[in-house]
Amino acid sequence: MGKYFTGKEERYEKIINLLCEYKGVKREELLEILKDQNCKYLFFLLIKRYGCDDMGILKRDFPSVNKNKINNNLKKAEEKLLLNRKIRDMYFEAEDLIEKVE
Repeated sequence: MGKYFTGKEERYEKIINLLCEYKGVKREELLEILKDQNCKYLFFLLIKRYGCDDMGILKRDFPSVNKNKINNNLKKAEEKLLLNRKIRDMYFEAEDLIEKVE
């Protein structure tokens, strides 16, 4: 099935699992992802890309998140995507992995 008709929750879980695997942490240690700047930016870019930036979904794992924090982090992430080759490469590789799984 195409990426437009699968659920947000399913794509969100794929993103979380991908980043947890990359960082070598369990789901319970999810906040470790946000301590690494590259993973943090990658997380925000991917949730935006796949339409998983819904507050209801994010609040379950990140209770302190709000719209302003998301928007600020997303702006920084978009700047980093343009300027930082490593983040850009990570983004496209993650996108490929997520697409393959679907």
